[in-house]
Amino acid sequence: MATLVVRRLHAPRADRLRSYKVMVDGQQRALIGDDSTVQVNLMPGQHRLQLQIDWCRSREAVFSIEHDEIVRMECRPRSNPLLALLYITIWRNDYIALETVKTWTP
Repeated sequence: MATLVVRRLHAPRADRLRSYKVMVDGQQRALIGDDSTVQVNLMPGQHRLQLQIDWCRSREAVFSIEHDEIVRMECRPRSNPLLALLYITIWRNDYIALETVKTWTP
């Protein structure tokens, strides 16, 4: 088995009281709240990760993972009060920032 670790950074305002869906290969595998971490066990190979809340989401992250490898990702809301309307309409597919932090193999 391999492990995907997703860390959601604290947001003082946006989505603080709501959870994001952790979607791996198109299926919900977990929920992640503000300032928390989830682990998802995966089979080795190529996978797609996306986070969702209502009709907004992150860009899709495609990554490969090997046996006993750990892939770490971080997410946070991009929205701020001045740009909120743009992020829930035009930029709704980039509402959540998602980036790879590091990959570790024991």
